[in-house]
Amino acid sequence: MLTTGFVGKTNSLARLITMSAVGGLLVAGVLLPVVGGVGVTARDAANKFQNLSAALPAQLPQRSVLLDHKGRPFAYFFGHLYGQSDQVVDRVPVSFSHIAPVMRMAILSVEDSRFYQHGGIDFKGTVRAAVQDIRGGSVQGGSTIAQQYVKNVLILTAKNKEQAQAAESDTVGRKIRELRYAVAVEHQMTKDQLLAAYLNAAYFGQQAYGVQVAAERYFSTTAADLTLPQAALLAGIVENPSAYDPIGNPGAALTRRNTVLARMAQLGWISPAQAVAVENTPVKLRPSSQLNGCAASYAPFFCDYVSAVINTDPAFHKTAELLNGIGGLKIRTTLSTKDQFAAQHAVDYQMPPNNHLYNPGHNADTEVLIQPGTGKVRGIAINRAYGAPTRSHPDATVVDYAVGPQYNGSYGMQIGSTGKVYTMVAALQQGIPFGFQMNVPYSTTVTGYTNCEGHAAGVGPAPDYQPGVWTLHNDESERGGSYTLYTGTTASINTFFARLEQKVGLCNVVKAADQMGLTWPDGRSLLKADPKENHRYSADNDPSFTLGADNVAPIDVAAADATLPARGIYCHPIAVNSITDRNRRHLPVESARCHRVLPTDIADAANYILQGDLTGLGTAANDGIGRPAASKTGTADNYYNAAFVGYTPDLLGAVIVGNPKNPIKHPMQGEGSCYRGGCPGFMYGSMAPGQTWQMTFEHAALADPPLNFVPVSPDSPFFSKGNGQYVPKPKPKPKPTPKPKPTPTAAGRFRPVRRSGFPGADSPGISAGKSDFKQFGFLMLEQLVHLGDVGVRQVFQFPLRPAYLVFARFAALDKLVERVFCVPADVADRDPAVLGLVAGDLDVFPAPFLGEFRKDDPDDYPVIGRVHAQVAVADRLFDGRQ
Repeated sequence: MLTTGFVGKTNSLARLITMSAVGGLLVAGVLLPVVGGVGVTARDAANKFQNLSAALPAQLPQRSVLLDHKGRPFAYFFGHLYGQSDQVVDRVPVSFSHIAPVMRMAILSVEDSRFYQHGGIDFKGTVRAAVQDIRGGSVQGGSTIAQQYVKNVLILTAKNKEQAQAAESDTVGRKIRELRYAVAVEHQMTKDQLLAAYLNAAYFGQQAYGVQVAAERYFSTTAADLTLPQAALLAGIVENPSAYDPIGNPGAALTRRNTVLARMAQLGWISPAQAVAVENTPVKLRPSSQLNGCAASYAPFFCDYVSAVINTDPAFHKTAELLNGIGGLKIRTTLSTKDQFAAQHAVDYQMPPNNHLYNPGHNADTEVLIQPGTGKVRGIAINRAYGAPTRSHPDATVVDYAVGPQYNGSYGMQIGSTGKVYTMVAALQQGIPFGFQMNVPYSTTVTGYTNCEGHAAGVGPAPDYQPGVWTLHNDESERGGSYTLYTGTTASINTFFARLEQKVGLCNVVKAADQMGLTWPDGRSLLKADPKENHRYSADNDPSFTLGADNVAPIDVAAADATLPARGIYCHPIAVNSITDRNRRHLPVESARCHRVLPTDIADAANYILQGDLTGLGTAANDGIGRPAASKTGTADNYYNAAFVGYTPDLLGAVIVGNPKNPIKHPMQGEGSCYRGGCPGFMYGSMAPGQTWQMTFEHAALADPPLNFVPVSPDSPFFSKGNGQYVPKPKPKPKPTPKPKPTPTAAGRFRPVRRSGFPGADSPGISAGKSDFKQFGFLMLEQLVHLGDVGVRQVFQFPLRPAYLVFARFAALDKLVERVFCVPADVADRDPAVLGLVAGDLDVFPAPFLGEFRKDDPDDYPVIGRVHAQVAVADRLFDGRQ
């Protein structure tokens, strides 16, 4: 032990003698002219010293921050070491005035107590430190603050690992260069500036560069608010960050902290009593960390979109260079924190990820929010954890389903009948009024489709596909009939829109979508083929375009449809408002390129129709939000996806739900249709998508008081055939009075049983006869409205709209009476079976009868066949027990 100690001290003494010699030469070079009295060796050393560059790299890596539209941070990107993309630096420089005085004193006490008395080289301090080292008890830094700052700068600006290692090497050459830089910075900065620069570059362990990040990391505070015990702890770390790490080595950190306190008391910067008081307290940490990138953000997929846009779009070339390099950017985005939280809560609630009860199909619920008239993306929410899949988050992903592949997204999704909007707009462009009427069947074959080149449209193998021909049918809940442009849209009738698309021209429909800004997911025009995305033909070759059969990205649907509430103005989606660098200089950002694509009267007319989707018998009648709004639902073929686009004058949301891995293999049928509202068997746009939109907009940052849409002028030609909300029916031809048929016996179809609890013939205000069916229907409608969608599903096992229409039929209902009782309606008024039914025999409505009714009359409303025995529940409803 004695020998080892002696050798160590001898080595220290040798280094002291060597550095003294070098120091003498450097002093001669720095302070004295080169004259004959100085030896050749001294002169050469001095020349070499003075010829060294004194210009340190000016910019160090530092953290960049993403801010929401109000300036609040939601994500951080760390700076990168030069030429080392895998080496990041979390550093946030602050000014001298934003560093607590006690922190400045603490670091100077152990690193350079004579800082304000010497220049760049402190020979007295160096000798004293070496002597203390020989004696074995040094707590004082051997290098000045300027020298340490230089070393830290050279490490942080190294272009490779070899340069970084050279900046720390224990060589005379490195020391000479370091001293030259130190002398220069002492002349270039004031003492206060230099001390702040040093504290902003020092390494405090735990990936914390600079005192601001160190204060955050260990104490969840700022450099300005550090206390004496906190400052002493941080000051002690700098000498050896791994040895004095308070998280990994708390005992050593405590000892080192107390050493700093003792030194501060020795210098008279704090009183001995203060030092003792703090020394007797334990280390109190409150660790926190800012993670690099989007994973820790509350808006990870929006963050990812911003990053992808910056790294992809040419307008952000300079920003991308800095973001992936030394950083220091403040990027103010278009994100609305309130809207983002509303959307994220909605998607997670309606389709909980990794939930075997409410989402056994592992479906993704994706929502994009855009501000009409500006293109500003207000939020992107997906019911997925952001990152690589884990055991706790097996559905986690870094694929942003809301955007196209060029922005780290997917190759789009089908949007179903949401695509009918573009056909409707094309019809309005051709002057087709709201009351334009067509009678369409449940299924049909439409011919005569042509593409923009005038050739027959339609591609695919025979016999399923024939050029210019399209065979299709309505959804099972939508039978044929007579519809107007208004009701055909709000009821979303497939065969109506197939014929409308053929009437206005498939080419014009696709051109309308193109005008409004809709593209293939990768941004290419719909009017061109896109083989990269398996679109071998342009969209004007696909008659099913009106039914949303082509894959598109939700953000592009949102931007295109936002043209309508913006009254004809299309804006390219933007996610960045402004960017400033570390010197507060503004960098270029992408423009929304807002411009008019539709006349105001066309947009206003479209808004008029789409408002009807949320009222009356529209497909989204249960998705309203209690303020003026418009929408369109969509359900893709075979329930691969379901979509909902809804908007107010000041915000639009596009929602698409489906299995992102393989929607064809995992359609939303059976248990794949389950969501928070139940398991309806088939997923429609008004269900999880509509409910997601509704929940979002009930909590979003909407205008207060609510904004109204601009109404269509009463003199508009669009009203030339009425408002379109009602379909005129031809007057029925008079029928001859048939002979009465025998009343069914007890052995026949009906066995009337009088039962209390249901309003019967003896109830006040109820009269027997056909009108009772109508009143029953009206009462049921009233109850349905009261129950709401979830209640109706629980009671009747299918959604509100089909149930609503079933009982609307009861309220109509000559034909149903005739079909039920096999007698004309006027005879049924006098039929005892009718009276018995009205009196309370609800058991005459079980599934066998309704199944026969559906089979016998396939043109009538098919959902009646799914009522089963549920009408018996009406007894409890009216009796007040349900």
